[in-house]
Amino acid sequence: MFVHNIQFKWKPGTTAADIEEMKAALATLPGAVPSIRSYIFGSDLGLATQSGNSWDFAIVAQFDDRAGWQDYLDHPAHDKVRAEKLAPRIAERASVQFEY
Repeated sequence: MFVHNIQFKWKPGTTAADIEEMKAALATLPGAVPSIRSYIFGSDLGLATQSGNSWDFAIVAQFDDRAGWQDYLDHPAHDKVRAEKLAPRIAERASVQFEY
């Protein structure tokens, strides 16, 4: 199994409505990208703010292998969501990929 974990910090001015719009767009990807095996995402609950290292939002996606992940990265539906809904609002991003 191949896991893609990505975190975002939003630009100032990103609203709750913006986040809901992004969530709705992300929710379409499992039906559009055949290589996705599991796809979960959500906003940080703010429980570990004392560390100062919290992120605003995370996506955890699972694929059978690296090729499946690459198919996801290259898929037009993913490109559209990333370009139109996420990229305009991202201040910072971090990602980790691992296999288990």
